[in-house]
Order: sequence, then C-alpha cells, then structure tokens
Amino acid sequence: MKRTLILGCARGIGAAGARLLAERGDRLALGDIDLPALEQLVDELHDGGAEAHAFGVDAADPAAVTSFVSAGARQLGGLDAAWSNVGVQIAGTAEEVTVDDLDRSFAINVRAHALVCGAAVPLLRAEGGGAILITASNSALLSEPRMLPYATTKAAALALARQVARDYAPEKIRVNALCPGWVDTPFNEPAWANFGGRERFLEAVPGLVPLGRISTPAEVARFACLLLSDEAAYVTGHAFVADGGELLG
Repeated sequence: MKRTLILGCARGIGAAGARLLAERGDRLALGDIDLPALEQLVDELHDGGAEAHAFGVDAADPAAVTSFVSAGARQLGGLDAAWSNVGVQIAGTAEEVTVDDLDRSFAINVRAHALVCGAAVPLLRAEGGGAILITASNSALLSEPRMLPYATTKAAALALARQVARDYAPEKIRVNALCPGWVDTPFNEPAWANFGGRERFLEAVPGLVPLGRISTPAEVARFACLLLSDEAAYVTGHAFVADGGELLG
C-alpha cells in the first residue's frame, strides 16, 4: 500500500490512474484546478472503499503547487510516489503565439513539474526513496503543425525528468517521463482543431497512427501505474512512449 500524490487528475489519464491506484490499495492525495470534478472522483473512490483526499490546485501558481505536495503528504502521513500529470495544450506557430501563450505553457508544462519534484524529493528521501512520474508527450520527440508552445514545453518536461533522475538516483528516487500519443480526451481539442475538429481528426488517424486508433485514458494510465510501482524498481530516467506506433513515422 503506497502513499501516492497526483497533480492533475480530475478527468482523463489522471482520473483513470487514480482509479487504478485505488484498486491496488494506494492511499491518494489528489490535486486539480477543477475541484468540483475532483471531489466527484474522490466520492467515487470512497464508495469503492479507497482513501483519497481532494485538493484544489492551480498548477500555474507556484505556491499552490508546493503547498499541495506538502499538505497531501501530511494528510497521508508521508509520501512514496508522486505523479505530476498537469498540462495545457496551446497551439500556434512562432508568428501566432503570444507571450502569454508561451508563459502559460511553460508555467504548467514545465515549471509545475519542477516544483512537484522539488517538493516531493525531501519527502521521498525521508522514506529511503520512491518514484516520481512526469507526464510529457510523444510531442517531446516529434514535430507537428502549429504546436510550437506545446511541443517545445513537452520536450523541456522530458529533459526535466531526465535531469531530476540523474540528480537523485543515488538516493533511490526514480524519475521517469510518460509520453502518450493521441488519447481520446478533450485535452486534445486544440490539436484536433488543426484537423478541422475531432471527427475530421478521427478520419485521419489511420494515416497517423500505425495501430489505426487513438488510446483510451485507461490504457495510458495502466502504463503510468506500472512506472510508479515496485515492478519498475530498476527503471529511471527514461521516456516511456504509448502512442500506437506514431513515432515509427
């Protein structure tokens, strides 16, 4: 039974992951900006007999992120694993994006992850080690039309995970990056717009993804739960891609 913290889990991959972690017996501290949706998830987990605590967190607010990690670990009585799953998808070319677009992309897609790591490391050290997972994207490893803010910051998130893994491996703190491809969640609406909307995008999927379909949140969440578990005890500093073969080109 692990004490696990997730930032960014009111819906999508994070919510699916919270359900799976609860099923395996983890005690959970969950944070998201959408507190009503998060509280619904926590009620669902409670109904299933799990321990879970909801915290409203704006990932663009540095103080809110670090306070969440501290408060969540305090609620759980310590910390064994942390998953920073927040992200924002902002589309645009170098000519189209604004300074605000760039700053918000960096604040949520990079800085929030770094702050989770910085706050979680001392807590994991106190337990003799643990696991951190950062959600990046396969966009960290490829280029797509009109996705400059997203692709750039996701590449930075991957570099961040590798750097933190290097710094803290001697203390038995593992850090990996989860790099999903296309997942069927509203998070991808800005990218779908580049195709003319979700339905037009789905028509294009067979030409984009060798497996011929997009993923469900639960499929990716199972991968995340593996990386947070002791089953991955000898794995650190890597990008784990779940994208149906999209990187094959």
